[in-house]
Order: sequence, then C-alpha cells, then structure tokens
Amino acid sequence: MLFRQGEPSTGLHAVLYGSIKLSMRAARGERVVDIVGPGHSFGEPVMFMEKPYIVSATALADSLVLQVAKEAVFAELERSPQLARRVIAALSQRIEGLVREVETYALGSAAKRIAAWLLRRVPPGASGEATVTLPAAKRQLASQLNLSAEHFSRVLRELAARGLVEARARRLRIPDVERLRAWSELP
Repeated sequence: MLFRQGEPSTGLHAVLYGSIKLSMRAARGERVVDIVGPGHSFGEPVMFMEKPYIVSATALADSLVLQVAKEAVFAELERSPQLARRVIAALSQRIEGLVREVETYALGSAAKRIAAWLLRRVPPGASGEATVTLPAAKRQLASQLNLSAEHFSRVLRELAARGLVEARARRLRIPDVERLRAWSELP
C-alpha cells in the first residue's frame, strides 16, 4: 500500500517498474480506477490542488515507485518553465484521454470499451500487429471498465471470435490494429 484514499497528498509518484492499482471505495466494495505501469506517474492533480488523495494506491506486483515530494516539484516548476510546460502537456493528455473514455462509456458497448482500452495500450501510430499484456488480473481490469469479470471474459471471447484479438493468458495479440480501431469507432 503506497497510500490510502483520504490521506494528505505528499507529491507525485512515478512507476519505474511493476504496476500500481489506483482504486476507490464504492458502495459494493472497491472500484479500480486505473492501473499504472512503468513510465507513467500518478498523484499530480491532487498534489496541485493540495487536496487529499481521492484514490488508494496499491502495488499489484513487485514494483519500484519514485516519490517526488510536492515541495521539490513546486520549486523545480518555478525554476524551469520547460518542465512546467511538459507537466501541463502531460496533464492535458490525461484529460483528453478521460474525455474519450467518458464518451466510450456513455455511448459504447462493453466490447467497444474493451477495444478502446486495448487500443490505448498500443504504441501511437501502430497499424499492423500488436501485443498487449494485461497489467493486472481480469477481475481488476473488469472493475476499471465497470464490468463483471465474467462479462469481461465473455467480451474477450466475442472479440476473438470476430478475429480482432487472440487471447493467451494475460497476453492479447491484436492481429490488425487498424481493423480493431475501425471496428471500435463510435457511430
């Protein structure tokens, strides 16, 4: 456990290796909000707003997470306008991604949500074959996508039957990224 929902924000966190589950308390237990992997960070929004953490952070596997104290981040942002622009750009990308995610949740079927989730994990510009390794158990990913674990598995079988993915344990092969992207587009 890195921190719990409601604790004071201490800074930003960068995942060097491993995976971190961000979750919140819900009416029926826990709701997975995100799973953060290597090269990604979390905790910035509440750090800038100087509010308590809105999620809990738990390592799902052996992980190394670098915590940068908010005082150090604020001091460096004042010294470096270039860093400030990169932080603003990164947060803007997250907002754009969340807006697209909300659109998918509002308008898309479970299959479209899973396809969109998979496509967000494919390197930008990829068009041929790609492989996505699930960063956590299907049950946790299903929670993140607001699905039951059974429904998540059923949808993966449906996508496989359509030839859009091939599932082997936690590795999903996408034979044709462009075909999956075209299929998943909302009307």
